[in-house]
Amino acid sequence: PKKPKKPKPPKKWCTAVGSITNREDCVPDLVEQGILKKIKAVHLEDFWGEYHFLGAMLRSHHKFWGEYHFPPPSAQMIRSLLVEHCVLPLAQTDIRQKAPENLTARSLLLYGPKGSGKSMLARAIATESGSTFFDMSPLVIEGKSTQGGAKGAALLVYKVFICAQDMAPSVIYIDQVEQVYQASKKGKKGGDPNAPVRIKKDLSAAIKQVKRGPEATEQDRILFIGATSKPFDENIDSKELLSAFDEKVWVSYPEYGSRVVLWQKFMEVHGVFVDPTKLNISTLARVSDGYSAGSIKQTVDRVLTARRVQQLKVRPLKVQEFIGPLSRTAFCWREEYQQFSDFDFEATGEKALHERRAAEEKAAEEVQAKGKTK
Repeated sequence: PKKPKKPKPPKKWCTAVGSITNREDCVPDLVEQGILKKIKAVHLEDFWGEYHFLGAMLRSHHKFWGEYHFPPPSAQMIRSLLVEHCVLPLAQTDIRQKAPENLTARSLLLYGPKGSGKSMLARAIATESGSTFFDMSPLVIEGKSTQGGAKGAALLVYKVFICAQDMAPSVIYIDQVEQVYQASKKGKKGGDPNAPVRIKKDLSAAIKQVKRGPEATEQDRILFIGATSKPFDENIDSKELLSAFDEKVWVSYPEYGSRVVLWQKFMEVHGVFVDPTKLNISTLARVSDGYSAGSIKQTVDRVLTARRVQQLKVRPLKVQEFIGPLSRTAFCWREEYQQFSDFDFEATGEKALHERRAAEEKAAEEVQAKGKTK
């Protein structure tokens, strides 16, 4: 009789699978490399901002803002989405098992101008869900686990992933994620072994290993967060980037209502409570259009030094004092905003939806025209 064929072993998602025997030894390694770190606690309520009523109405009525594009989500919308899709499934296994899969994020992509609060949101998600924080940003992993080419990179990702499972809930954060998802040139072998792109394949595979739905376990409480201020960079492998991340959130600069709140709150941090009749916050909010929350904070910190706060009784604050320091901070230009808007239109699936709707309308018109000609 023929011997029964041996079943093939399941395909490994990563070449390093099974190469680590003692998982506990990985933790000191990751701490030493600066990947596993303690972060400063931040809460989602510290992500200040107002509800954007006009934008919400435009979204619900499918009225497009300019050329078919939606306005960016307000701070309130971002907070709600992160709580429902990221924090709750991370904090509680029951919710992860019972919630629909499209409402449970395994990975989250945050994109927006510098200083808009992307890293802060990643820290807030980790704080709110009580997660362990792993930082795999290109700056952190530079020069680490480079020996052995692809094997070294696979081992690095695998090490982080198994520690994240053992220490769940976990957040694995990758800042400047556009450097990881660079498009590789065909036929070009032997690139820089230290380039962040070396972890691309294993990172995408690791995200797919996280289970959702009824088969999810305690160990599946892992969230990968990528942040980028250049998602439209020409060398990016957009298809790979968009397919790797489940949720995509545009963290743009604040709109007028939120800027009023931000100016007041940042001044209150320095113990300065503003009287609207003495200092016109509305003017400050008007001139800071296009500046991110980080730029506003930087401006307030530069102007309200300890010495200046002491002189307030003698010399009250003037709007003009803020203009100079504000102009020296990062600004989001109109062209850059347009690029973010185009990327968001594609990333959120609105582009495909719009094209499908347009095709359906055209087909309906043709059917109607045929009916009239008969």
